[in-house]
Amino acid sequence: MQMNKIDYSRDFWFSKQTGILYAVLISLLSACGDSGSSSDAIDITENPHLNTVTVTRTQFETSGMKLGSLEKKSFAHKIKANGYIDVPPERKASVSVKLGGFVKGFTILPGEKVAQGAVLFTLENPDFIQLQQDYLEAKAQLGYLKSDYERQKSLADDNIASQKNYLKAESDFKVMQAKFSGLKERLKLLNINTTQLEEGVIESTIKVYAPIGGFISKVNITRGAFVGPADVAVEIVNTEHMHVELQVFERDIVDIRKGQPITFYLRGSATNPYKGEVYLVGQTIENDTRTINIHGHIEDEDQLTNVLPGMYVEATIDVATSLRTVLPSEAVVSQDDQYFVLVKVVDDEAGFSFKKQQVTIGEFDNEWTEIINAADFKTDDVFLVKGAFNLIVE
Repeated sequence: MQMNKIDYSRDFWFSKQTGILYAVLISLLSACGDSGSSSDAIDITENPHLNTVTVTRTQFETSGMKLGSLEKKSFAHKIKANGYIDVPPERKASVSVKLGGFVKGFTILPGEKVAQGAVLFTLENPDFIQLQQDYLEAKAQLGYLKSDYERQKSLADDNIASQKNYLKAESDFKVMQAKFSGLKERLKLLNINTTQLEEGVIESTIKVYAPIGGFISKVNITRGAFVGPADVAVEIVNTEHMHVELQVFERDIVDIRKGQPITFYLRGSATNPYKGEVYLVGQTIENDTRTINIHGHIEDEDQLTNVLPGMYVEATIDVATSLRTVLPSEAVVSQDDQYFVLVKVVDDEAGFSFKKQQVTIGEFDNEWTEIINAADFKTDDVFLVKGAFNLIVE
C-alpha cells in the first residue's frame, strides 16, 4: 500500500503569500488612518449605542470648552407688550393764532430746533390795525370819561349836581373802562406791545412765537395762505423727556404693578435693549383691542440716540421673580425641535466622554435657561456648558 506524499513546499508558499497580504493590508489601513488625522481638528469618537461622544484633553482645552453644574437663579416671569415712544402732553405744542390772518413770512422747517419764544412766522391783516386803533380811541375816551365821572361825583357829594348826571357819568366811565381792558387783553394775545402802541407805534403785522422749546414736527402753512383760529399752523415736540406707552392684554393686567422693570427694544433692533419701569397703570380697557395702557419711565435717557417720538417698541415687563434651576443657555442645544445637553460620564487622562440627554426647558434669556426636568439628573452631575453645540450637531 502506497501512502500519499505531502507537498510541504506548496503549503509553505501559501503561508508566505498570506503573510505578505496581511502585512500589505495593515500598512494600507495605517496609511489611511494617518492621512485623515490632524492635531488641530476635533476628533469626535461617537458611540451610537451608548449615545456618547468623546474628546481628548488637548481638544477640550484648545477648543475652549468648559464644564459646569446646575444652578439656582432668580428668574423673572415676563409679560410681552407692544407700544411706542412718546413725550408728556406738556412737551407737545400745537401752535394756532388767536385772530386769523395771512401768512407774510416764515423760515422754519420740519426737524428744525427752536427755542422757547423764537419767532415762528408773521401774519398780516387789516383787522390788526383796526384793533390797535380801537384801543387808542378807547384809551383817549377813558381819560375824558374818568375826569367827568370824578367831577360829577364831587358835585353830587356837595348836592350841587343831580344824582342822575352822576350815575350817567359813572356808567359811561365803567363801560369804557371794560372796553379798554378787553381791547388791551386782545392785543396781548396777538403779542402786540401796548406800551409802544400808546407811544404811537402801530404794527401792521403780528409775530407768532414758539410756546415751548423743541423740534418742529409739522409745518401746515404756506406763504400768503390764510390761517384761522381753528387751524394748527405749526406743531412742536420737546424730546428732552421721553417715555414708553405700552399696551397689555387685560388677562395680564392683574400681575402688573408700579415700579416693575421694563426691557424694550426698538422694532427691528433686538440687539440694543433699553431699561425702564412701570410708572402708571391705566384704569380703562380699550374696547376694540381689549388692552390697557401702561406708562413707563425710561432709565438713562441720554442713551436714547436717534430715538424719536412715535417709534414702535417691543417690550417685556418683569412681573414676578422666582428661583429656578438653570444651566447656561450655551449648554442647551436645539436639534429637531428638541433640546439636549451633554452630561459628563468619563473624566480620565485620555479625555472626556459625554452622554447626550434630552431636557425640557422653561424660561430663558441670553445667559440662562431653565431646566424643568432637573430631577432627571443627579445633584453632582457635570455638564459641558461651552462647546456643546459642535459636539451635538456634528
